[in-house]
Amino acid sequence: MQPQDFDQIASPVSVAHFSQYKLSRLLLKHLEKLGFHMVNSEKREHGSIGEREILMGHECIAVNGAERGVTVTASFLSKGKYMTRDIQCHFLVGTDGAGSSVRKSLGINMRGEKDLQKLVSVHFLSQELGQYLIKERPGMLFFIFNRDAIGVLVAHDLKQGEFVLQVPFYPPQQKLEDFSSEMCKRLIFKLAGLELADVNVMDIKPWVMHAEVAEKFLSCNNRIILAGDAAHRFPPAGGFGMNTGIQDAHNLAWKLASVIKGVSPISILNSYELERSQIAQFNTALSVQNFKAAMKVPAALGLDPTVANAVHRALNDTVGSILPSVLQRTILDGIFSIGRAQLSDFVLNENNPLGSARLAKLRQIFEEGQSLQLQFPAEDLGFRYRKGALVSEDDSVLNVHEAPTGRRRDYIPCSEPGSRLPHMNVKLLSNPSSKEILSTLDLVSIDKVEFVLIIAPFKESYCLARAALEVANKFKLPLKVCVMWPNGSIDGAGRTEAALTPWKSFEEVVEVKRSSDSPSWWDICQMTDRGAILVRPDEHVAWRTKSRIADPIKKMKSIFHIVTGVDCF
Repeated sequence: MQPQDFDQIASPVSVAHFSQYKLSRLLLKHLEKLGFHMVNSEKREHGSIGEREILMGHECIAVNGAERGVTVTASFLSKGKYMTRDIQCHFLVGTDGAGSSVRKSLGINMRGEKDLQKLVSVHFLSQELGQYLIKERPGMLFFIFNRDAIGVLVAHDLKQGEFVLQVPFYPPQQKLEDFSSEMCKRLIFKLAGLELADVNVMDIKPWVMHAEVAEKFLSCNNRIILAGDAAHRFPPAGGFGMNTGIQDAHNLAWKLASVIKGVSPISILNSYELERSQIAQFNTALSVQNFKAAMKVPAALGLDPTVANAVHRALNDTVGSILPSVLQRTILDGIFSIGRAQLSDFVLNENNPLGSARLAKLRQIFEEGQSLQLQFPAEDLGFRYRKGALVSEDDSVLNVHEAPTGRRRDYIPCSEPGSRLPHMNVKLLSNPSSKEILSTLDLVSIDKVEFVLIIAPFKESYCLARAALEVANKFKLPLKVCVMWPNGSIDGAGRTEAALTPWKSFEEVVEVKRSSDSPSWWDICQMTDRGAILVRPDEHVAWRTKSRIADPIKKMKSIFHIVTGVDCF
């Protein structure tokens, strides 16, 4: 990771490495704080399901959608027997992972590259290994190639000694039973080069790496929705799976809430698929490039993964499949042994012309940044919706996503419609004595569906804000006006209240600059302070204007109609 990943200039928080099972536990704790409670399956064998209940031990086995609702058939264990029950709901959001039962029940196909690689994932603990790495070679991701073994070690927590080992897997010649706890321990010893005394293997699971996107995210009159890995699955490098999934939920939440609360028609959910599908397609291409970049290193060492995969396919798909299984396994093991022999000191040294050339190629890959990348700020923070629940600017619709390069690109904040609202530190003027620093992202409510109109304290901007509040009130659209005062200039006490009377839905903030030469809010947004920015509940820009508007009421009716789907005419 780079120093700028931690400076909190582009975002109020720093980048983090966080494993999925820990996130799941954290989410459950947060849900409980919000009033949700977990219910054991046996206690809910009969009777209706209450609000804010989390049904543990239930598995979705079938889905049936109708025009006005969905029936979910779930199985659960009760008194030692598997039972089924039907659950009625208005909407179903399928976030049930890469092997989504919801997606399969609907017959929605995945499109992209299948079976990029089969692997076995070994979750284990070893504080001894963690302490060794902290002292000798701290890192997050280790690609290990030696004569005895090959694997990728993910360090989830060096202090606690928590790791996940990823090992290539070639069934049916190799079987999952081959990866016993003892065998995995020996493999860990070979990869680490250490006889570790405290290895505790927690879990062993096979999985398949894909790069695919669902052909559609919506079904059954928008009543059934796919999100997260159920809608797209990527190679893991770069964190695109978790980041893209969280973005899906962020995009969907306010739209679904708007429909349920009767603010927007159900057709607004079309924008969810329109917006998120384009990002999923882009991130799929980028993750594939990143995976291929990672494979440049073993290829340079004479361990081209495509060779092993080609032999494996030949054994399974062609004449090789008629060979006895023992012979097939022997052939595969022989290929692996020849491959690992390329890593011997005899081959891989500067005095051997072949080894010297390979080492030179390896240095070139690292020096030019051609290998695996872990940080993608431009994609994680700078992704932008081109069409959907937003008002595109004349020239922006024609722009297409810059083709993914697989290389790191830094995030450049902007306020173009569809972009994420830029971050800047601000302070609330309602409490001038407070030292609390907020982000502009905090101006968007997390507790309710609410749009935010950001303006500067000028007469024309106040006029626009009054028009927006009037339209929003008439059509029951939640809106708050935020007045952005320039750094060090708070000489208009009471001006906003007088200018926006009788409307009370506003707040005033003042810029907090890091230094005197730091850019202003409007400079960051690449606009003048005579403009205005309308922000959606998911912190993305819905619309902006850079100049005075002749008929603010008419304009705001048009804007809200496009963004929310509400008939404002």
